[in-house]
Amino acid sequence: MPKISFIVPVYGVEKYIHQCVDSILGQTYTDFELILVDDGSPDNCPQICDEYAAKDARVTVIHKKNAGVSEARNTGIDAASGEWAYFVDSDDWIELDACEKLMRDAEQTGADCIMSDCVIMADTYQKRLHQFSQIFFTDDPETIQSIQKYVLCHKFSPYYVKGLSNGYAAPWGKFVKLSIIKDNHIRFDPYAKGVFDDGVYSLYLLNHVKKFYYNDEHTYNYRIVGSSLTHAFKPVSVDILKRNSELVRRFIAETGKDHTFVVAEANREVAFLTSQLSKYFFNPKNPKTRSERYAELKKTLGEEPFSSAIRNCEIKYLEDQHKYSAVCMKAKFLFGLELYAKLKMRFR
Repeated sequence: MPKISFIVPVYGVEKYIHQCVDSILGQTYTDFELILVDDGSPDNCPQICDEYAAKDARVTVIHKKNAGVSEARNTGIDAASGEWAYFVDSDDWIELDACEKLMRDAEQTGADCIMSDCVIMADTYQKRLHQFSQIFFTDDPETIQSIQKYVLCHKFSPYYVKGLSNGYAAPWGKFVKLSIIKDNHIRFDPYAKGVFDDGVYSLYLLNHVKKFYYNDEHTYNYRIVGSSLTHAFKPVSVDILKRNSELVRRFIAETGKDHTFVVAEANREVAFLTSQLSKYFFNPKNPKTRSERYAELKKTLGEEPFSSAIRNCEIKYLEDQHKYSAVCMKAKFLFGLELYAKLKMRFR
């Protein structure tokens, strides 16, 4: 049994797949398996994956019909046999000593979940992302619950870093015992359509973590691609938020979390809805008329889950860029929200 199972969902990343896979196969720590899940990719990725498998016995390729990143990750989980799981997105890459550092931390601390830092790589900039303000180990259930709330709303972090706009939901930020995932039947829910399904996964995952360790070493490189699902204009964005909100609220109810989780989730929903002001409602690519956009936004703010989120959110927990929009939402000041969106698009 390999020590580490890399799980990499692959779709439409022919331009980046070599850098991703080479960074894994070139690791200084070599006891791992690499599971490449071809999610029906329409480009040359399926052939590229097969070529890697033919050259390196540690590589397993699974070809499947396209069903989205959630199902692709789930397929990888089912196939994995290592002691540790490490998710990598196929347009990203890791540092060559990432596994060596993570295994060192695992052996020294006895943690069953380890987080480390990444660098965000975009066309015009790169930025080192520190998730917490200090290195720490914890086996305290309340601190781990604070980390769960941090996934939803950054200011609930036990070690807050000013300027980080949201929590670290991504699965690739967590090096975790595979047994926690498999024994507790934790999977990515395709109902969320690839947006914050990783956050829901992280909530359930952390609910079973007993020992957590954070090291601020740079191990991962996250690439922002213009066509990324997270950053593209999507007419169904509000529907997607409704879906992932439903999943988070179900988690809170199922696990009996207290009201602070309700507040954290409400703040996440308000922050996400704020992002949709420029990405959807007032985006120049939105074909609807101004009056139609106003009518849709008014309707959205007045229906669930947004009406209760606006009511339950606590502005003190929002980042500065979201406080103004939250006040406007509470006051139903639609012109103020339009102004916010236009200023954001102009100066971003």
